[in-house]
Amino acid sequence: MASSNILEQAIADITIWRKGEQRAPHKPLLLLYVLANYQQGHARLFDYSTEVRDQLHSLLERFGPQRAQYRPDMPFWRLKGDGFWELENDEFCSTSGNRQPPAGELVKQRVAGGFDEENYALLIKSSKLIGSLAQQILETHFPESIQEEIADEMGFDIQQIRKVRDPLFRQQVLRAYNYECAICGFNMRHDHSPVALEAAHIKWKQYGGPCEIPNGLALCAIHHKAFDRGSIGLDENMRVLISEAVNGGGIVARLFRDFAGKQISLPMMKGNYPNETFLEWHRREVFL
Repeated sequence: MASSNILEQAIADITIWRKGEQRAPHKPLLLLYVLANYQQGHARLFDYSTEVRDQLHSLLERFGPQRAQYRPDMPFWRLKGDGFWELENDEFCSTSGNRQPPAGELVKQRVAGGFDEENYALLIKSSKLIGSLAQQILETHFPESIQEEIADEMGFDIQQIRKVRDPLFRQQVLRAYNYECAICGFNMRHDHSPVALEAAHIKWKQYGGPCEIPNGLALCAIHHKAFDRGSIGLDENMRVLISEAVNGGGIVARLFRDFAGKQISLPMMKGNYPNETFLEWHRREVFL
């Protein structure tokens, strides 16, 4: 029998595609999209062709790692192995062993998918459960700044997003960078307290990034958000990279393009410099 605790555990245990340290947010983004629509009163099932393919493709482009090809059909099909997801018309698709059908067959056979009936009944009775599941997914797979952006776009109550910070990590990173943004030098204080200066993880905690100074950068709130979003990165010489996707005039030029190719301000101790292993992960998995 379905229960909220069992569903929470099932979502915590979803099988995520693994290849080295590559990010694969396909299932999390699909689940967030479906939960957001349930919150708005959507029926249990979603037609892959008209309601999932393009929408999930867009989410993967914006919140996933840059890839030559995006496959929204893969999480849609493979979620059925996680114990709470159901497909309709999938029996008309040609499958062989564990291989899923070509993406075109999901369109041709009008395959639809969503939570099974028991779990859907739980969700439509409780917006609180939808919110807690969304929060669980966001915290497990995305850093805080991206959690808030996705929650805001999809209509989840961002007040529910729990602020999970390591105060020691923040203190150590800000001190190492002399309480200034490593990119622009922003160092505003209110009396003795830094304002809008944050400790950014280079390799996300959600993917095993440690809370250590070589995995941290002191960044102002704007450059932290841009770093987590993949708008900016750092090359192997710790010079600022600006994504070709960045656009805008005036202040955007001064905050971003003016710093392109410039080396960041580094800590006094070489042992506290950003670790190239973490920088390379960020360039590969986050920078767009």
